[in-house]
Amino acid sequence: MDPRKAINRSSGSSGAKVTPLRIFVVEDDETLRNLYIDAIKNASDLRCVGAFGSVEEVMPMLDDELPDVILMDIGLPGMSGIEGVRKIKLLHPTIDILMLTIFDEEETIFESICAGASGYILKNVRTVELIKSIKEIPKGAPMSPTIARRVLEMLRGERPASRNDFQLTPRETDILQWLVKGMSFKQIGMELFISPLTVHSHIKRIYEKLHVHSKSEAVAKVMKTRMF
Repeated sequence: MDPRKAINRSSGSSGAKVTPLRIFVVEDDETLRNLYIDAIKNASDLRCVGAFGSVEEVMPMLDDELPDVILMDIGLPGMSGIEGVRKIKLLHPTIDILMLTIFDEEETIFESICAGASGYILKNVRTVELIKSIKEIPKGAPMSPTIARRVLEMLRGERPASRNDFQLTPRETDILQWLVKGMSFKQIGMELFISPLTVHSHIKRIYEKLHVHSKSEAVAKVMKTRMF
C-alpha cells in the first residue's frame, strides 16, 4: 500500500447522521499502520482519509485535506514525531494530534505536550482503547494510564508556581487538575456535579488566566511551572 495515497473509508451504515472524525495515520511500520487503518475502518464514526510513513510525506498532503485528528508515531525516520507536531500545529492549530509511542519517559512526554500534542498513548494499548482515545480527543486529552501516572509524578515535587500566581479560583484549580489527568469536559462535569457547558465556561477563563489557547498548552503550562 502506498503510504502517500489518501484512503477513503466508509463510516458505516448505522443511519445516524453523525459526521465521522477524519483521521490521518503517520506510522513508518507498515504492519502497525495497516492495523490502525483497519481499526479506524471498523469504527462507524471514524474515517481514515490518509496514511503515511513519515512527517515529510504528510506535510504536503495537508495543503489538500485537513484531518480532524492525526495519529502520530514519535519514532519516525527523518523528522521526529515531536518536531512534526510543532510544524503541523504552527500551520494548522485546529488539528488534534494523538502521539503513539513505545516509550513513557518523562522527557518525551513533556516534549510532546509542549509541542502541542492533544494526547499521548502507548502503542501496546488494545484496539478498543486506541479508538476510545481518538474519539475523546475533541473533548479531552486522552492518555494511557501509565502515561497519566507519569504526568502526575512530574507534577509532584517543587512548586515554583501556585494557583494564586494565575489568580485561579478553587473551582478553576479543581477543573484544571482534572484536565491535566486527561478527563473530558463531560467527565469533569460528572466529577464536580456541574454541566459540561459550565465546565467549558470555567476552562475558557482558565485559558485566559494562563495565557494559553488550548488544553495541550494548558497542560504544558502546568508541567512547566509545576503548579500542583
